[in-house]
Formats: sequence, C-alpha cells, structure tokens
Amino acid sequence: MRKLMLIVTLALVAAVAGLYSPPPVVADTCVTYCSTDACGYTCCSRQCCGRICIDLDCAPPPSCGN
Repeated sequence: MRKLMLIVTLALVAAVAGLYSPPPVVADTCVTYCSTDACGYTCCSRQCCGRICIDLDCAPPPSCGN
C-alpha cells in the first residue's frame, strides 16, 4: 500500500511540475533575399527573421571576363 501511495504522489508531483514548466522555445524562421546577375554573381541584400529584418552589404560584382 505504501508503494502505491508513493507512486501516486510521484505521479501527481510530476504532473504539477509539467503544468508550471515554461513553454518550449520556437526559433523564428529566417528568410534571406538574394539575387544572381547574368555572370553568376550572387548578392544577398536582406535577411528577415520573424519581424526583424537586416540589410546586408554586397561587394561590387566582379567583371564578367569571358
């Protein structure tokens, strides 16, 4: 009988602890906006994670020496 009471008590404590635990953290999905010119040079100009967007700098494209 004592073992049963111990198991029930532990189950209740675990359930209560689960109710008060913080929710899991969900990472925002980030999107990066890039473009590619005719020479194959790719430049990414902006990255947005949720509502926050950051403007990215691009180096000048190299010449297209064919």
